[in-house]
Amino acid sequence: MKSPLDKIQLTPGQALPAGFPGPFIFADSLSSVETLLTNIQGLLKVALDNARIQEKQIQQEKKELRLELYREREIRENLERQLAVELQSRTTMQKRLKKEKKTKRKLQEALEFESKRREQVEQALKQATTSDSGLRMLKDTGVPDIEIENNGTPHDSAAMQGGNYYCLEMAQQFYSA
Repeated sequence: MKSPLDKIQLTPGQALPAGFPGPFIFADSLSSVETLLTNIQGLLKVALDNARIQEKQIQQEKKELRLELYREREIRENLERQLAVELQSRTTMQKRLKKEKKTKRKLQEALEFESKRREQVEQALKQATTSDSGLRMLKDTGVPDIEIENNGTPHDSAAMQGGNYYCLEMAQQFYSA
């Protein structure tokens, strides 16, 4: 049996390389195959270079995204700390406000009490000036001794001092809180 290569005849002028078992089948199109392979090899090289460049870009983008994530995380943590401080400050201010309202209410009550007491003293003084029996009535109501100043107007120094002291004490509590 003969091989298919033996059937092919060499054209005149074609030489076979040493050690080659038979003639080239596509001897005239050898250069176009080499060109095609060279082009394919060039395209593969360009594709490989592009893939490397793209991989570097991806790595760079990842690095930038990590840095941005880190910065945003720091900003978030700082904002959370600020929020915690503000909430604590708010709580403190609310407590202080509540305390001040309570003290203000106490001062208002003390003022009302002193105003009523003063009205009672003034009424008792008016009645006392009209009659001596009013003086006895003042002592019966529990009002402290009345001093009459040089100009003749009655003045309750103990009541005024006691009321002022109480108001002063309440004001000090209010502003020290």
